[in-house]
Amino acid sequence: MAFNKIVRPLLLIPFLLPLTTLAQEIPEPPPPAREMRASWIATVRNIDWPSDPDLPPAAQQDELLLLIERASELRLNALILQVRPAGDALYASQLEPWSPFLTSTMGQAPDPAWDPLQFAIDECHLRGIELHAWFNPFRALAGEKFPASPDHITRTHPEWTMKYNIDTWMDPGIPEIRQRTIDVLVDVTRRYDVDGIHIDDYFYPYPVAGSDGKNRPFPDDKSYAAYQAAGGRLDRSHWRRENVDTTVRDIYTGIKQTKRWVKFGVSPFGLWRPGVPEGTGGGLDPYEDLAADSRKWLQQGWLDYFVPQLYWPIEPPKLSFTTYYDWWLTQNPLHRYVWPGMAVDRVGKDRGPAEILRQISAVRQRGASMTPGHVHWNFGTLAKDAYEVGTLTRERAYQVLAIPPATPWLSQLDLPAPVITPYRDADQPRLKWAHSEAAWQPHTRWWVLQGFADGQWTTLQVLPGPITDLAWPSGQAAIAIRAAGPGWELSPPTVQKASADGE
Repeated sequence: MAFNKIVRPLLLIPFLLPLTTLAQEIPEPPPPAREMRASWIATVRNIDWPSDPDLPPAAQQDELLLLIERASELRLNALILQVRPAGDALYASQLEPWSPFLTSTMGQAPDPAWDPLQFAIDECHLRGIELHAWFNPFRALAGEKFPASPDHITRTHPEWTMKYNIDTWMDPGIPEIRQRTIDVLVDVTRRYDVDGIHIDDYFYPYPVAGSDGKNRPFPDDKSYAAYQAAGGRLDRSHWRRENVDTTVRDIYTGIKQTKRWVKFGVSPFGLWRPGVPEGTGGGLDPYEDLAADSRKWLQQGWLDYFVPQLYWPIEPPKLSFTTYYDWWLTQNPLHRYVWPGMAVDRVGKDRGPAEILRQISAVRQRGASMTPGHVHWNFGTLAKDAYEVGTLTRERAYQVLAIPPATPWLSQLDLPAPVITPYRDADQPRLKWAHSEAAWQPHTRWWVLQGFADGQWTTLQVLPGPITDLAWPSGQAAIAIRAAGPGWELSPPTVQKASADGE
């Protein structure tokens, strides 16, 4: 990896102004702003990345790096990268074949070899951005463009899969399928330094109407009959929800048994059931049609953050971003994070960029009940700056850097303040820092740097734990550094004033 090329713009900030001895009083730095600012990057059907599965790896890497750099420019602090679109993998896996959305041939590894998930983790962390790995739980094939490889689930166990509409699905009613999904997600949790594991809204597939106008039934007669033959007594509707419930619960348990601090997030359809809350609309019933009892998962605490896809505008209230968001906040007894999904891709269609700014403000106004956050669908729109939505969001909503909210139910380390040592290298003032006791270093996942200039403190950047040295940022009268643990718990700050000689 070209480390110097990548981090020079972030870390080796030119020292343009001479350091002077400061007589002014430096106040205690305030806590950094907290807000989850995330976006999905979709790979299925090459929606966001890569633009073409036939591109050589170097070109795909350049494209992905541009997206990550754009996220940093916009002051996002998390990206949710789709790594399992349909029973495949955009990472090195012994469980599932390489994705055709990466190489245009399922099962074919990139040549020359590279691992997109590892690449994304490394590049995001260098920029202080979390990387969450996003999985589709039960889709087996997304359309028919790319044939299945011999080791794909549709070839090794065709009896566990079925065609429904244009896609092929793994049957959630088969215990081996549910376990496979859990194994895949836990495998990534164990082998990769991800910050989160994320699943989307496709559980049982969205219903499709037949020629008679009625929804075609999902073809799971065999698995339901097997359930009944084994003594199961639930009707099919409740049985399907139980299949999804146990999958969500067991994914959460598996992640926590592997790495407790890794966040688990779910992004279900925006409403729980039509007519709930009273007076609202909605035709699709996710509870019945998708077998998704998403309210139950939130209330049981089987997730760490909840991202209902609230893709409606604020007005009218019958199908409203804020109406549903307010209702979800009342269904959250364990105080998990509810960070709504926002349809930034609809800017220029049924809304302008001002609607996105209004929705961000609406979430922040409800901050008394929880630390705010939101997730943009999709990143391609922000990257292309359609209708200047990215520029306006950065200038009017993301004026300052924010770090993600803490997750105290996952980690509550009492980290000590770091020790800062100023020094010079080739006449350039620099800083290095460390914990006074080396045993704390493995527990520090991030460093949060604040600078004092023009009478106020500003969060300058977030660095990954292994980086403990940088040039003194230009124009700063003082620097404060805090250690951040795996749950974004913060140590007290250590403040270093500028001096005439930088030492």
